[in-house]
Amino acid sequence: LIWGRLMDSVTICLLLAVLQAIRAAPVILVPPVNTTVCINSTATFTCTIDGGDALTWIVNDNSSSTFPELKADVNVVSGMAELSVPGLEKFVDIPFLCRGIDTVNVVFTDSDPVYVRLQGPPSPPFNLTATPLNEASIKLTWSVPPG
Repeated sequence: LIWGRLMDSVTICLLLAVLQAIRAAPVILVPPVNTTVCINSTATFTCTIDGGDALTWIVNDNSSSTFPELKADVNVVSGMAELSVPGLEKFVDIPFLCRGIDTVNVVFTDSDPVYVRLQGPPSPPFNLTATPLNEASIKLTWSVPPG
């Protein structure tokens, strides 16, 4: 009888250990989104995951750590990651994605890729006309450029 209870306790402990080791793959709760920024500014992506024990950014199929100019702020405890991208001209049309990792079971979940788009200065005005109103004021009129 004692042997049976001891075996039941051992079995329960083993089952609990197995159940703790078997975890679901991380889930992307708040994925990063495409962003449009002005030239010479910094783009910032954020991502939140549930599950897993590591979180990283993938840039053009490489770890963000291969790009020292990128600033990745990752907080695994809260499941949040932030990536700041300065010097944007180099990173336009390059995919960024957030990766949640379960290192115990060696599984990961990736967000959909997101991109940085640059917004440059607007086109110059078309048919600009200055009309004097008085000795201190003028009226400017113009047309939107074609195209």
